[in-house]
Amino acid sequence: MKSFVCVVVLVALVGVNALTEEQLKKADGFAKECLEQATGLTKDTIAKLRAGDFTDVDQTQKCFTRCFLERAGFMDAEGALINDYAIERLSLDREKSKVEALVTKCSQKMDDPCETAFRAFECYFNGNASLF
Repeated sequence: MKSFVCVVVLVALVGVNALTEEQLKKADGFAKECLEQATGLTKDTIAKLRAGDFTDVDQTQKCFTRCFLERAGFMDAEGALINDYAIERLSLDREKSKVEALVTKCSQKMDDPCETAFRAFECYFNGNASLF
């Protein structure tokens, strides 16, 4: 299940082409750490996220996303998105101006850091196609 989640997050954030084997292993470790903290995640909920179905997402899924983004360096411990890092990572194999526009669009600070993380993830996932 951890690999399932890992792939969802990575495709949304940096794309498979931009990741080395070492980065995939690190991301897999991040997902494992975050899954250990998350209770109640099922294969069905992960499959829905993987498919881009963001309806009925619960707090556990949102906080998993926060944990992963923190471990991956896209969010700080206080729940603020780190836009410069996101732009740097997402621009590796994409046009920087398009990445900057997407990151700006997806950087909405919410009252709850888990909500902020999830909304950014959802926005990146939905906007990924605009980067090509």
